[in-house]
Amino acid sequence: ARRGDVQAARLALRALRDGDTAAEEAEIQAMAEGNEKDSFSEMPVPAHSDHLREYKRSLVVAVGLMCFQQLSGINAIMMYAMDICAQTGMQSAELSCVLIMVAQVFLGMLPCMLVQAVGRRPLLKFAAVAMCTSHMGLSYYMAARSSAGWAPPWLALASLGVYVVGFSTGMGPVPWVMLPEVFPVEVVGLASAIACGAGWCCSLFVCVQFRALQATLGASGVFMLFGVCCAACLFFVSAFVPETKDKTLEQVLLGLRSSARSVGLDRQGEGGGKA
Repeated sequence: ARRGDVQAARLALRALRDGDTAAEEAEIQAMAEGNEKDSFSEMPVPAHSDHLREYKRSLVVAVGLMCFQQLSGINAIMMYAMDICAQTGMQSAELSCVLIMVAQVFLGMLPCMLVQAVGRRPLLKFAAVAMCTSHMGLSYYMAARSSAGWAPPWLALASLGVYVVGFSTGMGPVPWVMLPEVFPVEVVGLASAIACGAGWCCSLFVCVQFRALQATLGASGVFMLFGVCCAACLFFVSAFVPETKDKTLEQVLLGLRSSARSVGLDRQGEGGGKA
C-alpha cells in the first residue's frame, strides 16, 4: 500500500482474512497516505558512480581487503592442499587434507565471538602475521626438501595449520563484516559489488596462474610470493583500515575523512618545505 499498489494490498489482505475486510483496507490506506511523504523521503537514493566519489577512502579499504583476502593464497592452498601434503612426503596426504578442512570449519566459528570482543584490526593483523609466517615456513620447507636439507614433514603440516587458523579467524570473515561498516546504505550495494568483483578477479588470477607460477618460481618461490603479499596486507591494514568496533557509521566515515585530510596536509607541508 505504501508503494501505491493498493489493489495488490487488498488481494493480500483478503487472502489472509475471512469475511469483510473493508475496515482494515480503509485503515491501511489511511496509514499509507499519511506516511507516504515520510516513507519516500527516507528511502535510500539509488547509488551511482557520482555518489562513490565521496567515499573513495572507504572504497580503497573495501577493495584492498577483498583483494588481499584472495592474494593471501587461500584458494591455492585449499585447492592444492592434497598436492602440497603429498609433496611434503606425508604418508597419509588425504587424511592430512581432511583434517585441515575440518579445522577450517570449526575455526570459522571463532570470529563470531572474537570480532566484537577483540575488534577488526587486531584480527586482521593477527591473520596477516600468521599467514605470512605460514608461507615462509612452507617456502623454507620446500627449499630445504629440494636441497636435501633439514625438512621434517611436521613443519609443512604445522605451517598449513597456522595458515588455516589465521585465515579462518581474521582474513576470511572480517572483510565481509567490514563491507557494510564503511559505507552508507545508499552506496553499500554498488561499493560491495565493486569490492567483491575485484576480489574474485584476484581469486581467478591465483587459481589460474598457480601452476604457471609454480613452474616458473618453484614451490618455494610461490609460497615466498604469497608471504610477501601477506606482509603487504599487514602494512595495508595498519595504514588504511579503520577500527569499526563500537563505532557508528558517522564516526567511521569521519575518521576516514580526517585521515585523508591529514595525509593531504602532510603532502602540502612537504611541498611547502621543498619550495
